[in-house]
Amino acid sequence: MLNDNLEQQLMLLYDYWFIQFDFPDNNGNPYQISGGKMVWNDTLRRNIPENWKVQSVISNCLSSVIKPGVKIFNTKTYLATADVKGTSISTGTIVDYDGRESRANMQPSINSVWFAKMKNSIKHLYLNKEMQPIISSSILSTGFCGLQCNEISFEYIASYVSNAYFEIHKDMLAHGATQEAVNNDDLAGVHIIIPEDTVLCAYHETTQAIYAQISKNVCENQELVKLRDWLLPMLMNGQATIND
Repeated sequence: MLNDNLEQQLMLLYDYWFIQFDFPDNNGNPYQISGGKMVWNDTLRRNIPENWKVQSVISNCLSSVIKPGVKIFNTKTYLATADVKGTSISTGTIVDYDGRESRANMQPSINSVWFAKMKNSIKHLYLNKEMQPIISSSILSTGFCGLQCNEISFEYIASYVSNAYFEIHKDMLAHGATQEAVNNDDLAGVHIIIPEDTVLCAYHETTQAIYAQISKNVCENQELVKLRDWLLPMLMNGQATIND
């Protein structure tokens, strides 16, 4: 699948820039391997680039938590966590404002990053401007946690959530008698590195086109699924036929 290849490129790039810290320095050389200054961070118990910070995923200067609540609407597509697998989206369920279930209460927005709160549940939504068709027609389950980013921080936050470090630490903090999951207080224990603005902007410029293409593919795939679901019953009951 095309998106799998694009996502692999992003994973490798994120690892190179923010795990190995070999992002391009002021001379275009790999930062750490070229002797860039590193300082010890007590929270992460490892060295990180000088002047970088460490904050929590739930309280940081690059994103803010999206609170429950949706705007009044006639009908929209409700995407439960079961409707998302990895980054793939199914057709969801058509609901109206008054008749929707209580969990159908999260408002998607441009430059927002979403992940499932449940343990061992990798479900991610990266909603940039190319995802506007889905943003405008959908509401989400409260089983998702949303992080509102700005245009510059979106790709970095999305890549951070995609990284295995995030899901491993999320799962370690999950709890519950019937279904283990995390809440906002739990996520205060998941840490994120805050790079300098120049590096953040460079990552945005480097990866923006890749995320845009992934989103276009997601929207096209969803339209194809809708077309298939509309056409298949007609073919099965003979209302439509396929000519050789």
